[in-house]
Amino acid sequence: MSIAERITAAVLERTVNIRQALCTRFLTPKSDCTFCSDSCPAGAITCGDAGVEIGPPCLNCGVCHAVCPTGALDLSQHDDASIFEDIELPEGREKFVISCLRGEGDADLQVSCLGRLTELLLLQPLHLSRSVQLEIIQPACDECPMKRAMARFEHLLIRAGHLFTLAGAELTISVRRIPLQPPARKYATRENGSRREFLHAIGKKTTDVMAAALPQTEQKATPPAPAHREGKTTSHKRTKLLASLRTLTEKSLNQPLFIPAAEALFAEISINSRCTACGVCAAICPTGALKMNKDQETISIHFHAGTCAGCGICAAVCRLSAIERGETVLLERLLAESEVQVFTATRRECRVCRLDFTGQGVDGICPLCVHRAQRRQAALDNLLQTREL
Repeated sequence: MSIAERITAAVLERTVNIRQALCTRFLTPKSDCTFCSDSCPAGAITCGDAGVEIGPPCLNCGVCHAVCPTGALDLSQHDDASIFEDIELPEGREKFVISCLRGEGDADLQVSCLGRLTELLLLQPLHLSRSVQLEIIQPACDECPMKRAMARFEHLLIRAGHLFTLAGAELTISVRRIPLQPPARKYATRENGSRREFLHAIGKKTTDVMAAALPQTEQKATPPAPAHREGKTTSHKRTKLLASLRTLTEKSLNQPLFIPAAEALFAEISINSRCTACGVCAAICPTGALKMNKDQETISIHFHAGTCAGCGICAAVCRLSAIERGETVLLERLLAESEVQVFTATRRECRVCRLDFTGQGVDGICPLCVHRAQRRQAALDNLLQTREL
């Protein structure tokens, strides 16, 4: 980041906080998640092997927070709780109207963009009335500069519908499309006052600006150990959603409800007999949904659906393809307090690497060491064959 970019970031006080221990792009290069960058209306986000980077064009719209499945992008201001803080449903009304700043100004809830909506925000009206109906006013998004933010809007509505069912509510969401409207007055006022706010910010943030102008090498400090190495980082986004759901769910569903995995907030994980209990899946899981336990005789892996974000990096990093994801999920498992054991086997110690493993192995050698030896032998054979030619 250049000096000018660092000064701009310091002055504008970006409200998005990146929690890299929850970002799959930071955890492994095998992650191909681009939800935040695909949905950023300003094109301010880039995803790479080092995780997520947000540049000065950031609008603080919060869409990246809304679409991130693991909760790696937190908001220091204008989070879901503050958005809904003063919203009330007038007595006698059974319809709750949501709009963006380019829609209807008299909506019960206005957000910067409909792409900013989350499952938690859509559940909130149920806390006001169990019989409320939701109406979303959607202007012509294709004509709006924020149109990229709507990349996952349809997926959101589908997932929210399943959560309404889980909460036992007969709630429906209707979408009413209207022409694109001029920006809401409060938005226009904020834009008109931006120059004054900018100058005021310079006065308040002089120290930060001077620090930002220092050469990058002078600002570097010893980086702390990554949080995912010390212990799992809590996803505030998921924690708040589960708290809301548990408050709304008075009783279990009358019958099991299976939904397509692509429409769920978590995955249905199973582990087959190819597993060697290397522990990579549990170590790399950003939310701690997979945990490996050991005793004197056995190794087991447990799975917690409510914590799982469905990111899929556990399956992506498993070299033996031992982790399988189901095509459907049991919706009720989202609220389960307890973990489910998905794998257990006798504990053994590899006589080469001295690490624990499960399975037969070869002469007391774990499958991973056997695999490495086979690859080395194949490379050597190929080299000798090339020399003979």
